[in-house]
Amino acid sequence: MELIYIKDLSKAYGKTKVLDNLSVSFESGKIYGLVGENGAGKTTLFNCIMGATDYDGEIRKSSQIEVGYMPAESFFYSLITGKEYIEFCIKAKGKKMDAKAIDSLNKIFQLPLERFASDYSTGMKKKLALMSLLLQDNDLYILDEPFNGVDLYGCIQLKRIIRDLKNKGKTIIISSHLINTLHELCDEIDFLHSHCIRKRYIHASIDEIEKEILNMVEFKTT
Repeated sequence: MELIYIKDLSKAYGKTKVLDNLSVSFESGKIYGLVGENGAGKTTLFNCIMGATDYDGEIRKSSQIEVGYMPAESFFYSLITGKEYIEFCIKAKGKKMDAKAIDSLNKIFQLPLERFASDYSTGMKKKLALMSLLLQDNDLYILDEPFNGVDLYGCIQLKRIIRDLKNKGKTIIISSHLINTLHELCDEIDFLHSHCIRKRYIHASIDEIEKEILNMVEFKTT
């Protein structure tokens, strides 16, 4: 089932073009990877999907879809504990707190939920943001650079969680510079370059993906 359909999406900041007639779709129950150079527009694409910025073109979502977004850098107020942040995120979706579910999930994340979230390390903040999304029980999870700042053990946990979400029929879109990790996890990988999706890779080898990306980037710079 098609979950999100995007057609001719364009976005500019002043005279700076970021996205230009981008078209792509995402189906239910799959893991999608999104790669691109710094400044290619990955975060802008996510903001458009979330309705956090205006744009030209069409973004059509399946009716009543619940979307959870984890930005590359989450913001935490200085005097809010990890537990209070989770409460806020759950109530924002109109759902009730489930103390048992929080305790069960925190056995995996092992976060000091009574401490101020602003004092957490980068990896701990990533875990807290993801934990909050999981407790919302969304249909679609958009994760912007989720592996940045996460240690080896955390990366292994995160990959297991992403696979488990897919097994539950959820859809996940992940942006990352780690092509090897995306290749390991994703059903399909999109290459965002020169303001639009240049290619979607399905069942392609790492060597093929890396070679084509290098050729496209080098061709642009010559």
